[in-house]
Parts: sequence; C-alpha cells; structure tokens
Amino acid sequence: MQLYRIKIKPLSPWRTPWQADTLAGILCRAYARIEGGEALHEHILTPALRGEPPFVVSDAFPGDLLPLPEFVRLGNWPDSQVKMLRKARWLQIDSFCRAQAGEVLAFDDLLMDESFQPDAHVHNTLDRLTDTTQGDSLSIFTLQELWLKGVEYLSVYVRVKGEFKSTLLNLFEEVSQTGFGADVSIGKGQFELSSGFELITQMDSGASSNGVISLSTFQPDTNDPTEGGWQAFTKFGKLAEDFGVENVFKRPLVMLRPGAFFRTSQQLFKLGRAIPMDQILSAETCQTLRSKGVEIAHLAFGLAVPVRI
Repeated sequence: MQLYRIKIKPLSPWRTPWQADTLAGILCRAYARIEGGEALHEHILTPALRGEPPFVVSDAFPGDLLPLPEFVRLGNWPDSQVKMLRKARWLQIDSFCRAQAGEVLAFDDLLMDESFQPDAHVHNTLDRLTDTTQGDSLSIFTLQELWLKGVEYLSVYVRVKGEFKSTLLNLFEEVSQTGFGADVSIGKGQFELSSGFELITQMDSGASSNGVISLSTFQPDTNDPTEGGWQAFTKFGKLAEDFGVENVFKRPLVMLRPGAFFRTSQQLFKLGRAIPMDQILSAETCQTLRSKGVEIAHLAFGLAVPVRI
C-alpha cells in the first residue's frame, strides 16, 4: 500500500481532535450514507476485522510537520535541554526523514507545540423545561476548540489499496460537505480539501529499516511488535447520534499517540486493529443495536512508516 498525503484547509475551529480512529469512523459513516450499511460491512468493516483494512489514515498534522518519534526523546540530551524536550512535539519533513535514516538530530530540529491554538468558550446550561439559562453560577461551563496558527492546512497521510483509492477520496469530499467532529451543526469542524492524494516517497524507503513509526492514534494488536517506546492515554469515545441508542458512551480505550516506535524485522505498513463491538460497548447497547440489524467496529489502526533505530 503506497503512502499518500491529502491536504485539508480548516474553515472554522474544531472541537474534536483530528485523531486517526475518529477520522476513520467518520469516513465509514460517510460510506454508509452513500453505499448503505451492507456495503460498509462487506468492503470495510469485515476486511478490517480480519486485519486487512482497505485504507489506513494518520492523525492530521499542521502543515508539513510530523510527530516527533519517541526514540528522539530517549537520546543523550544535556540536562539543560530536558525540560524543553518534554514540550517538543513536531519535526519538519526533512528532519523526520533524517530521524528515519538513523541520524542523530540537533535540538534545533525539535519544534514546540504552537501550531494548534486552544480557545475556551464559556457557555451557560439551558433548563430543559423553560429553554432558558438557569442563572446558577454552577451552570456555567467551558468548551475548548482549536484552530491553526502559522500554517494554512492540515496534512493527513493515507495508505490505501489501489481499487479503493478513488472511493476514499470521494469519502473525504463527502465529509468536507458536513464537517468533522462535534458541533458541526453550529459551524465547527468545517473544512475543504486543498489537494487530492499526493504520492509520498521520501518517507517510505525502508531498505535498511529495523523498525516502524506510527503516524496515528491507535490501539496495538496482539500480533504487533512490542519492543519500542510510546505515549499511552485513555480515550473516552462516543457513538454517533445516527444509531438512536440511550447509552452512547464507549468503554474507555487505551490508545497510543503518534510517534510511537517499535523494533521489527518485518516491513509493516500498518499497526493496530479493528475493535469488535462487544469490546467497546455495553452488552445492553450491543443487544439494542443488533435488534436493529446494526453491527459496528472501532477502526484503531496505525499508519506505519519505516525507521532505522
């Protein structure tokens, strides 16, 4: 599966992080709207549950930046740089490729986290009976949204099987008509495509590689390599509103952030897995969905690129 990049230009702030598993789920919803639920199962979910997804996506990164591989943090850095090293998040593409080739990076190659700018908005809870504000100081809450600073587009990297390439591009175009993530109905998460699929070759040369780097938020599969380094976090996901169930909350999922690396002699294009419905939803919610003829999966794959560690 070749490596491509698609550029996305945000037209508004967004409230849902541009994480790979969330994006994959939204693309699947778009496919179901266009082709129907049976086609979604046949062409995407069933192959994904076998470990053979037709596509794998990365998180969205600002401009030409890429996530800092975790092995860079493990280098022999002076004590005076360790504190700033914790704040480093990005590399330019040329620095990332040098890290892939096993070169030791300079501290100046490391970029701080300034491209995603947070903005908190204060809201007041509405009374469900009167549809007016409650007036109680405890009813005030804030929601955070993000916007880009210093760059005009986000980059999403994609591996896709040849026969699915045009379909996947159509799905990105379909999602651009509705928006990404929470509160699209009030204008959040709006974007347009700035490019089609651009073939990327400089990050995909693995002749002397002995490992892989993930460019995605993902959950490892039992057959994935285990020797490496990563940052883990707990994700609290929700079902989309389409399904009409009372309990929309998924079980907490332990996920790995982009930049995770693993030693392996295999040439891997992906990591991770598709998580079956019984492992992410309560038994009652699963029963409700199955009574409606619905079976879902959580696509938690990681897009992998080669590295010399």
